[in-house]
Amino acid sequence: MMREAVYMAGLTSDGPGITKFTPVGSPALPRPEEVNPEKLSLALEPEVAAIYAQHQSEVSGTPPQRYMVVDIGGGTVDITVHDKSNGKVSVVLPPMGNTCGGTTINEALSMLLGKAVGDGDFQSFIESNPISARATLNKFFYEEFEERKKRFGDAIECTNEIALSLPRTFMKHYGSGKLHEASKLNMCYDPGDDSLSIGYDLLEEKIFKSTVDKIIECVRAAFDELTDHIDTVYLVGGFGGCKFVRQKIEEAIAQHCGILFDNIVCPKQPDLAVVSGAVMWRKDPTIIQSRVADATYGIECGPVFDPSRHDEYYKFLDVEDGVQCCRNVFEVFVLKGEVIKNEVYKTTIIPLYQNTTKECIPIYSTADDSVSYTRDKEDKLIVREIGELILEIPNPDNIPRNKRQIDVFMDFSGTEIQARAQYSLTGKEVKTVCDFLTNQN
Repeated sequence: MMREAVYMAGLTSDGPGITKFTPVGSPALPRPEEVNPEKLSLALEPEVAAIYAQHQSEVSGTPPQRYMVVDIGGGTVDITVHDKSNGKVSVVLPPMGNTCGGTTINEALSMLLGKAVGDGDFQSFIESNPISARATLNKFFYEEFEERKKRFGDAIECTNEIALSLPRTFMKHYGSGKLHEASKLNMCYDPGDDSLSIGYDLLEEKIFKSTVDKIIECVRAAFDELTDHIDTVYLVGGFGGCKFVRQKIEEAIAQHCGILFDNIVCPKQPDLAVVSGAVMWRKDPTIIQSRVADATYGIECGPVFDPSRHDEYYKFLDVEDGVQCCRNVFEVFVLKGEVIKNEVYKTTIIPLYQNTTKECIPIYSTADDSVSYTRDKEDKLIVREIGELILEIPNPDNIPRNKRQIDVFMDFSGTEIQARAQYSLTGKEVKTVCDFLTNQN
């Protein structure tokens, strides 16, 4: 999606691209003829956040050789583990995470305040002046509350409550009487300065707990995947610098591992980790020496049936050659958890029929490394299509099928899969770029 947006905007070509706002639901816009995919590099957030953390953090003792990075942004949590024992970074745990980031804290406060004024989603306030009201609410929840949220739990500042100045238009609409009702929810409204104070216990239980529990669940899952000791845990991202989150992660790791893990580090300006790390990575892409596949990747093929390997259900007769073949076989290029080599993987296929003049080659991924076929016995697709190569394969001289070879190449060494297919008779080649190291759930 990001790559397509860059192409459509004309950022990788001399074409005009899209120069004005296009409403959602508009008819599909023509893709520029020239896109130059090699001009665009997409960075993986957990990787570049780790690079930034390594450069900008102060750790006790010798620099860590094996470390975990927990990137807690606004919408997601991303975790990865790196090894730097030989001077270059090797990704030893594929990025994992969930969609429970810092904005869910803001949403929880919104729900609590809506309950306090007896107006869920602030419906009446928004209806009074939709544009102005939404702007007021966004500023309150995502600016006024944002910095206080990050400082919550700071022992030095003794931040055991949060006091928020309520917007004037908000107060005018609901009136002080409504806000006095907030005391029933253990919040304190001060009419003198129109502020609302929320105590530690309420903040923890009703606003922070659900999100932090899910972050901790993700951290525990990452520790369960480890096969070796790590030296340091880095916390980065817009919400990674929250003192309360750090405290709870420290407690959770100690409880989960049975030891006090005190080398948890948050760099200065953790919210800049991804953007700054991306610049560092682009200056020296070789800093990432190797990665681990987060899924199994491959294509579908129809080889000669082998009773020792193939299920009878998938057997079919190739009527043109009179040979028993096996359909829907998932030919694997890399397995989940496999260290990705800095090489191009290759396989060769032939058309299914003699009169075929166009070959469509879907590229599949799955989180299950035991999958043997792309479809189950109810003909349901059990792998995920992540891309497709479409190649014209004319045959004016009626060359036999077995001589019309199509070479398929897959390069997994970068942050995206570079795939291409080439027709042996004409030398024509097509290419595509697919998402790599993405969530397979």
